[in-house]
Amino acid sequence: MQKFLNLRGAKYLIVLLIIMVIGLFLGHLKTKQEVHHKPILHNKLTILHFIHTVKVKQKPPPAPINIKQGYVIFENDQVTVYRNGQMADIVNKQTGQRIRVNHCGTVHNIISKSANMPPLVGDAIAEGIKLVCYDEVTIIEIKPAFKVMSTYPNPRTGLDKIIINKGNNTLYLYKEGELYKSYPVATGKDPLFTPEGIFKIANKIGDHGRELKPQLGVRWLGLAVPFEQDKRAEKDARAPVGRKYGIHGTNEPDSIGKYASGGCIRMDNRQIAELFKLVEVNTLVEIRNW
Repeated sequence: MQKFLNLRGAKYLIVLLIIMVIGLFLGHLKTKQEVHHKPILHNKLTILHFIHTVKVKQKPPPAPINIKQGYVIFENDQVTVYRNGQMADIVNKQTGQRIRVNHCGTVHNIISKSANMPPLVGDAIAEGIKLVCYDEVTIIEIKPAFKVMSTYPNPRTGLDKIIINKGNNTLYLYKEGELYKSYPVATGKDPLFTPEGIFKIANKIGDHGRELKPQLGVRWLGLAVPFEQDKRAEKDARAPVGRKYGIHGTNEPDSIGKYASGGCIRMDNRQIAELFKLVEVNTLVEIRNW
């Protein structure tokens, strides 16, 4: 009898052990399944994707580049403009012709510009581009000819302005920030005679011999030059009120384009008459030597 009970107890123990093993196995499977389905991996993928998207937005791909030409900064059906160090190359797509100018910041299309519209009043442009850099502007005609039409100082303003460059004895007139016309002039026979700086038109005198001396022509645009920029005298009271320095006509037309005056800016009499009508008192006048 005792033997029988011992055998029966052993069977129960074996069954209990089997049940425990099965329970542990099923619990392990469940735990493994839960770990497998935790959302951590999914969240990590989402965060990585978001960072990647931000980086793409913050660092757009660079402009197209041709190793031999430089960076493409402008392109239309007719030309491609490359930035090449401190220079810009304009390449005609149809002919392969190349024009090199100083490095430009922006490029603008010019389409069907009539001769009576700036820039360059008097010249019509069927198709061209305007290249603008900090110091100068270049107008290039594409059609009918591929050529540089003009290079002139950048006025850096949207207002009317005059720039006089003693370096090439040229006066540039700007209307609302666009070059309207340019004129040859004569400036001081000595580099110090014609003052440099930014001034204003102080007065306009337009008589016909009643007030102006013959050597001043028939039109006078007086320049308000402060004492400290008047290199010909100390505190000459005429300079700040526009009675000492001015833009005027001349009775010596052969002097135009030369360094010939006592400090004023001489112009052809017909051209000063035209300029006189186009500018107003208080118009800015910048005189430079480059």
